Amino acid sequence: MKKILSLLLTVMAVVCWSSVSSAATSVDALLEKLVEKGTFTKEEARKLKGDIAADEKLIQEDAFQRNLPSWVQSMKLKGDVRLRYQYEETQTSTVSRNRGRTRYRLGIDIAPIKTVTVSAGLASGGTDPRSTNVTWENTFERPDIRLDYSSIEYAAAPWAKVIGGKFVFSNYFWQTTDMMFDTDINPYGMSANFQKDLSIDMGIKGFVNGGVWILDESSATDTTDPFMTYVQGGVSYKKDQIDGKLAATYFNFHGVKGYDLDNENNTNTQVANAADANLQYDYDSVAVSAEVGVKELFGGLPFGIDERIAIFADMINNPEPSELNMGWASGFVFGNAKVDGMGQWQVKYQYVDLGKDAFPDVFPDSDRLGGRTDIYSHEAMLTVGLLKNVSFGLDYYASNRNKGTDNQETLIQGDLVVKF
Repeated sequence: MKKILSLLLTVMAVVCWSSVSSAATSVDALLEKLVEKGTFTKEEARKLKGDIAADEKLIQEDAFQRNLPSWVQSMKLKGDVRLRYQYEETQTSTVSRNRGRTRYRLGIDIAPIKTVTVSAGLASGGTDPRSTNVTWENTFERPDIRLDYSSIEYAAAPWAKVIGGKFVFSNYFWQTTDMMFDTDINPYGMSANFQKDLSIDMGIKGFVNGGVWILDESSATDTTDPFMTYVQGGVSYKKDQIDGKLAATYFNFHGVKGYDLDNENNTNTQVANAADANLQYDYDSVAVSAEVGVKELFGGLPFGIDERIAIFADMINNPEPSELNMGWASGFVFGNAKVDGMGQWQVKYQYVDLGKDAFPDVFPDSDRLGGRTDIYSHEAMLTVGLLKNVSFGLDYYASNRNKGTDNQETLIQGDLVVKF
């Protein structure tokens, strides 16, 4: 009882003296007196002093955070660094390539008010919209850091949001593969997302995505600035061990026919005898995407083999040309649903067959023959978690031309990724 009373007196003394600049010295002196009187042992006094210091630190930190503006408290930083070894060998080249490459990305999200999020990101790389890689070359030259995205998102309601600027489009357009759009692409323009529970008991949701993406600004006064619009509608299902998603998308391109787009690969059909690589078609097209996944299909195999097994597919059709107007991709994935911890792993395979005029060749994954159309490709991926937020991935591509001159390409990438 005596020790409890003394402890209370000590805490009261600390509180009374906390506003004095010499509070730490006063606490030390008080504890020394209590040790001299035998109220505490030296070890008990040392522990109490540590507890008091920890409590004061928490109080100071809490007060500091409360005094910060709400937008500072909501600020989130994220990013990653990737080190890559890349091996390339093509049929038309007599020399294979061994390349060292680095990627750095840093993003920040700030919510100045509850319904608005301002986002911006920096990334390594050059002007290529389909790559944030820096190749190790040119005698240690300093690479570029560029604006990767800069956007404002408004959540009008829990079921509706809109975004504008240069933005990451994954929440506003769903695809199961990168056959149509390389995942490094961040479009300019505006997009909207709407979603609603169709049956809570059955786990069914409906969603609609749409937007206007700006492709270029034409310098000619009599030429329409190229842009594209899209509308995507779909449903998702998630209940018990099964999840699935199905969506259909209509793409409508404006001012693209007869235009020479930047960063194209010149594999689309072009206007005959044109001075520039002007496109012959408008590429208004329809796409369908689907994915079905099952958790623990075999009752929970060792090492998380069947934590989630899924099959997926994408299809695109441009009806304007009479042939070479289809693209399709399919594949499967199994292992851990996400790889973000030590010992987790995932295997993925996908096959892509993209016709010459199925879609503009400025968009597809750049790792398949440089992002061309008129290709078919096998891709196999293995990702293994080394530590929390540290992973190693091995990606293998075997690609070739469909109708054009054979150009078999083998591409192997080994990636060490650290996320923060």
